[in-house]
Amino acid sequence: MNSTPKRTSSTFWNILKTILAIFLVIFVISRTDLSSLWHSLKTASVFWLGIAVIIFLFLTLLKALQYYVLFRNRLSYPQVLNVVILQNAVSNYLASSAGIASYLTLFKAEHGVKISRSVLIFLLTKIGDLTAIWLGLVISSSLVWSQIGILHIPILVLLIGIGVVLLLFVLTVLFRQRFVSMLSRILSWLKISRLGLVEKGMQYFQGLADMEQNKILTTFGLLLLYSFVYLAVTIAYAYANLAVFHLQPNIVAVLFVTLLIQLVSYFPVTVFGGLGVTETSALYFWSFFALLRIYWLRR
Repeated sequence: MNSTPKRTSSTFWNILKTILAIFLVIFVISRTDLSSLWHSLKTASVFWLGIAVIIFLFLTLLKALQYYVLFRNRLSYPQVLNVVILQNAVSNYLASSAGIASYLTLFKAEHGVKISRSVLIFLLTKIGDLTAIWLGLVISSSLVWSQIGILHIPILVLLIGIGVVLLLFVLTVLFRQRFVSMLSRILSWLKISRLGLVEKGMQYFQGLADMEQNKILTTFGLLLLYSFVYLAVTIAYAYANLAVFHLQPNIVAVLFVTLLIQLVSYFPVTVFGGLGVTETSALYFWSFFALLRIYWLRR
């Protein structure tokens, strides 16, 4: 009975995202000198391009290792790697949400892993990544604070918002059912417990509270280590991509911009792997460091 309105809403949202992506692509193209772009492609560094490809492959292997830590008693590393490669392909060419859906579906269909367990594993991995991003953003934003005047408030809001999420995660792991019950009562008192996003969030917290505490702490510690390594390699990948076009900006600026672009990709407003959104975000964030202006002066 309620499936038709939901399907209509989903269709409308997908159309809206597509229009937004097309508009952003047109905007980026309108700000691009095609002749200069062609010249840049012809003079690109083959050495740094090779380095970027190698780092990208290493990122895929490392992401599979993160998931394998949680699946190692049930799945082999090649099985996890196979799912991660397909997830990356779907995320890059369709949408981030589709990549997540394929990740959950493949583990269920090919390896018999329960969807609920896959969701918790994905959540633990993302919490580890989010912790690394939060700490990296604290450090990098403090070092470039004088250059990002207009971003001060958005950055503070991001840091506080992410900090609250991480705090809720820690409290759930430490106090388990007591904290989840208390949080549920608070949300009911605020009359927001029945909102779709809130209900889904409470399901995640309940699932975490049901997991064995020692296992979560041990596993999350290892995942956190992998997340910091993954972040470091991601920064190296971003730097290599810029070096392909003979750009070598300050590493702190690379860290700051890369983290913000990663956070942008978390929002479910992208189609075709973030077509338009990623490019527009990069164009805007790099404008604070005069990277594009320096590049064209070198030409």
